[in-house]
Amino acid sequence: PRFDPLSRALGAVAALLGAIAAAVYWSAGLSLSHYDAKAHLVVARRILDSLTPSWEQIGAVWLPLPHVLNALPVQVDWMYQTGASAILVSVLSFAVTVASLSALVMRVTRSAWGAGLAAALFGANPNVLYLQSTPMTEPLLFALSGLVVLHLTEWALSDTLPVRRAAGWTIVAACLTRYEAWPIVGVGMVMAAWVKWRRGADLADVLKSLA
Repeated sequence: PRFDPLSRALGAVAALLGAIAAAVYWSAGLSLSHYDAKAHLVVARRILDSLTPSWEQIGAVWLPLPHVLNALPVQVDWMYQTGASAILVSVLSFAVTVASLSALVMRVTRSAWGAGLAAALFGANPNVLYLQSTPMTEPLLFALSGLVVLHLTEWALSDTLPVRRAAGWTIVAACLTRYEAWPIVGVGMVMAAWVKWRRGADLADVLKSLA
């Protein structure tokens, strides 16, 4: 999607803030304090390093994308023991989410103050700051869901009918990250189709594009 200068700047600030928060929790020994944080690392590691390494080890009760992204990095013992690579994914996801929220508000309202407020409400949330400092999979969900909504909003408000290929792949990635993405994607597609139709596009063509 298209990020305006303000959104890119806020994303960069969020990356710095996220890195600082991650360092604070790391120094306090809290990065892996949640059981699932350790479990995600175990699932990613055992894809290649286990008694029965295979693709069947991917995901377990979770969806596969977060573990696939970390499958190679966690083969390095230090990455596995600290969760550093997965935390990096979380921090980057935090920054992408802030940029996406800001860009979405700017696209719809043209309000820089509104974009800044949206970024601040999300980025200053202490629960979010902790999550993005761990190997948990929620930060990646936030980032991909934000990108999906931004992609669909840009499509709904544009004069072109075909959906960009990048939007489709973002939807795929979101739906392979966490189950919560499924209703977000579903509602987002329905709302985008409704807006596109209300703006004058033929309903059959809109549905064909979404399909």
